[in-house]
Amino acid sequence: MASGERVTSTPESQEEQHVSFEIPSKNFKSSSTRTPSLLSDSSANFTLRTPRYHKLYQPSLREQWAVQLDNSELGSVWKLVDAALNILLCGIYISNTPYFKRELPSYHVWFEFVVTILLLLEYIPKFYIAHFTSWRSLFTHLSPILTFLTVYPVFSVASDSNFKDSPELVFLYPFRFIRCHFSVRDCFVRSEKSVLRLGQVTSKVLIFVESIIFLILTGSALLYGVEFVYKDATLSFLDAVFFTTIMLGTVGYLSDIVPDSAFPRILLLVIFTMGLIFIPYSISELTILLRSKSPYDKAFRKISPQPHVIIITPTIELPSLRHFLKEFYSLAHGPGTINTKVVILNPVDPNERVKTFLSDPMYAHRVQYVRGSSLDSRSLKKVKAKDASAYFILAKKYSQQSESIDAENVLKAMALRKYDEGPKLYIQCILPENKIHFESLNPEQIICIDELKLAILAHSCLTPGFSTLLYGLTTSFTSESVHELRYMKRRTSHGLDQDSIEDYISGLSQCIYTTTLSDFYSGNSFLSVAESMYETLGVVLFAIGIPKQRSYSNYSDEWSGDWGEHYDDQQDFKNYMVLINPGDYIVKGDEIGFIIASDASILDGVRMVGTAQSYRTSHTATNAMSDNSTDSQPLVPVNSFKSGDDYFGIKKKYGSVASRTPDHFEYPHKPESAPSIRRQRALSTPLAFNTENHEHHSEPSGSSSVAATPVLHEGEASVIESISGHILLCDYSQTTFPRNLDCFVSPLRKSYLGKTIPIIILSPARPNQSQWRILSQFQQVYFVQGNPMTREGLECGRVTRAKQAVILTDASRILRNGEKTEDAPAMLVFLNIKAMCDIQVFVEFVYTDNMKFMSEDTAAIDKEMQAHHSPAFMAGTCFSLSMLDSIICQSYYQPHIVSIIHQMLFGAPPLQLPSGTKCPAPAHSHVFQIPMPQAYVGAKYCVLFRDMLVEKKAVPLGLYRTRTARSSSGDLKELKYVYTCPKASVILRDDDMLYVLSKREPVM
Repeated sequence: MASGERVTSTPESQEEQHVSFEIPSKNFKSSSTRTPSLLSDSSANFTLRTPRYHKLYQPSLREQWAVQLDNSELGSVWKLVDAALNILLCGIYISNTPYFKRELPSYHVWFEFVVTILLLLEYIPKFYIAHFTSWRSLFTHLSPILTFLTVYPVFSVASDSNFKDSPELVFLYPFRFIRCHFSVRDCFVRSEKSVLRLGQVTSKVLIFVESIIFLILTGSALLYGVEFVYKDATLSFLDAVFFTTIMLGTVGYLSDIVPDSAFPRILLLVIFTMGLIFIPYSISELTILLRSKSPYDKAFRKISPQPHVIIITPTIELPSLRHFLKEFYSLAHGPGTINTKVVILNPVDPNERVKTFLSDPMYAHRVQYVRGSSLDSRSLKKVKAKDASAYFILAKKYSQQSESIDAENVLKAMALRKYDEGPKLYIQCILPENKIHFESLNPEQIICIDELKLAILAHSCLTPGFSTLLYGLTTSFTSESVHELRYMKRRTSHGLDQDSIEDYISGLSQCIYTTTLSDFYSGNSFLSVAESMYETLGVVLFAIGIPKQRSYSNYSDEWSGDWGEHYDDQQDFKNYMVLINPGDYIVKGDEIGFIIASDASILDGVRMVGTAQSYRTSHTATNAMSDNSTDSQPLVPVNSFKSGDDYFGIKKKYGSVASRTPDHFEYPHKPESAPSIRRQRALSTPLAFNTENHEHHSEPSGSSSVAATPVLHEGEASVIESISGHILLCDYSQTTFPRNLDCFVSPLRKSYLGKTIPIIILSPARPNQSQWRILSQFQQVYFVQGNPMTREGLECGRVTRAKQAVILTDASRILRNGEKTEDAPAMLVFLNIKAMCDIQVFVEFVYTDNMKFMSEDTAAIDKEMQAHHSPAFMAGTCFSLSMLDSIICQSYYQPHIVSIIHQMLFGAPPLQLPSGTKCPAPAHSHVFQIPMPQAYVGAKYCVLFRDMLVEKKAVPLGLYRTRTARSSSGDLKELKYVYTCPKASVILRDDDMLYVLSKREPVM
């Protein structure tokens, strides 16, 4: 019988009540005092922030065309045309061979001449776009040389069609077959954009077959020329093909060459015997030598002004690599990134699946795999590490030794820093407690895998669809990707109306962009600026970045800090503090804004913002309505903090001070002495189990110390049976308890949430001492030992009384490069839960391709269905670790994206004062999902958006919609999907749910 074990304790720290405030300027000027003459078109425009290393090398129009060809079906069709013309030339040569002894017919000559002209017309622009770098490339690249040797005999024959006058031309015809071999092989290379849609095995087989065919044809053309020119033998081209094939397996091609005496026969026997003895041995040694010399030992060749980045990873996990490279080379990042080279540094050769993936034309010319170690200075020199723009240290996400993976990455990061401090470090780690070791190396970004994964799953329970909402905002979708997704979705919709498909795709194309805010908006509140941008441009301003130097030193003597001589470098994102929906914050003009838009070009429309007078009128009306809002909070005078009073006590003492001069206000601060749970786990020693069976009492909520040793309550089935409306966390690992579950529980225990949702952890493995000690910091967390893959185990976790279920994958499993069956246990748990009850189930997958199997309509599963098309992904009920690789890649282009995600998941981090103490960060907002108010049913989305900004000081992000569709069997089913940043004209429905950013949950 499974045992119910309760871990109850007061959380280690409670989040303070959030109060909105403003950060005023010493030289505050109201918008009403500004004159239109001070405005200009340029000052009212956004400037997209581009990484500084991309300004050094701006790609030419030719290079941009090359990326378009590699990333579209047009490039595949172009290759097929080239191969078809080359095959036609080979056929013409074979048909011309009977006329070598006499003059060629004129129609043969002209037909070959026309085909050759067509070949040149399609080849020259393709070579110029894809391969031309300088005039030297005409002589160093194999393709133009083979093309010249192919077309030269044609022009020569066109001037003189008699072969007897120029017999040496026959030695150039074999190059026609060699060129045809390479052209046909390029068509058979597997690519996502190829019109042939070949599988991996089919591609390999076709390349092997065509290689043999063209080897025989090339040898036959050479043999035919030699025999015809120098022996004048009556040998047809078919005879040449036959004898060439025979030569591959015998000593000769003429049957009359035989030994006619005893001595040559004995000599031949000795030669063959010695060959049978020594040749296999020599071949084996040669094979071993050739295998030891990998083709990936070649050094990286770099064009001097061209930027490149280096990926360092212990094991190449194809799902992660695919997500990373797709995001890195997304055309949505602009032309400055398309020719940035990616160098993968790994100590072993890639497997066949990775080789096939990297052979895609999109990556074949831009990604180089180099075998070597990041701990070896020779390998770092080989990949030009000192000239790199950035290092990406990726973690092995599925491993039984997570501690070892993090330890290796720490050592690699130290080696890279010692080798050169120039390039920026982007690091993935597994365990949250190891972040402190990476922070000492001053990396650009740290992405903690377990921390983000568990927090995203937790927020998916609070706000269903959150994972899809976040993934869409942090992943770039180009217009071509959207068109392709729209086409594929229409094929696999199975009853979902086209309007819903368009809504989902339109939302998925939204992304976060970083801009600089113009002086045009100075003196206006954040919410009024957000309202103006949505009305004029259709974009959503949801966060801003404030220069830390101004926000600290300008308003308090205690907060003065030295931010270094590089403060003026606006590209350094660490000089800015990100605030998500700061409410009544007054814009000064030196901030950066974070905007949700479908395309970067939309931001250029800010030039068409109305005049200053019309904007002020809107601003004044907005402020008038804002003054009557019940959510408006007063500010606090500076001298009150200097006297050492408590912030909330001061608030009661002074009451409403909204009428005071803005110069007298500053950040509220209250030193925070309690360390975080993850920091305690990194610095403390584990406690022993208390085996006595007595009640565990929680400490007062204000205590900052770690709770006492957790007590196990064996067999308390009555406690578990009384729980309902809980979250069932399922883990099917038979040997290890899921790690870092505090990252899952912590977002569900924030003080801004109205109630505490019980959590039952169902796992076959028991937690160790350290895990119990951490979980004991939270209330209403229970553990049941059982197997979620069986219905008996799910019944022990009271799945039928649960509100939601979360299925974790086994992070300790090692990925196999064969069948994608690692998700089979998770699917079994999902199917069992769905068979027992109808609740929301969130599943973590290893492979995104398996998300489509969550569809209850098996007939709707298409073999070509991708993750983005699956109903589970549309509803936000599935997640994969490989989706996090787009975040670390996006942070390369949008440095603040990690800070934004962390604030959405965990809240704003505390501020570090020069004295060494910490204080709560400025008021920040959280993501909520609220039902659609009845007053807005049937209204347009723009009306709701404006009212939420003005009346509730909340920024809407999108809708969670429900549509009823008919399955393939004819039954009606509900399909949910995320609609990010809807159009202003969208009509709201009563079953819509609204995503908002607000300091507290809006009460409608």
